[in-house]
Amino acid sequence: MGAVGLAWIFGLSAKEWLILIAAIALVLTAEAFNTALERAVDLFQPDRHPFARDAKDIAAAGVLIASSGSFVVGVILFGPRFWRLLFG
Repeated sequence: MGAVGLAWIFGLSAKEWLILIAAIALVLTAEAFNTALERAVDLFQPDRHPFARDAKDIAAAGVLIASSGSFVVGVILFGPRFWRLLFG
């Protein structure tokens, strides 16, 4: 919600809003898939197992990759605006 608030305050263009919304949606989708995979793995393999652990770790890595990409989008969209705000 912070990114949406900043977008509104800084007056992002329609194209920038689309990019921001796509980045947010990507992270939420990755998180949903990660949660679904973890629950399915727990259902079918409730005991500790190396393959189950690996599947969960790989799904979590997907969330990390999506989040990192969204962070870069945020830096590109908001970085110059913060720079101008702080240093004129």
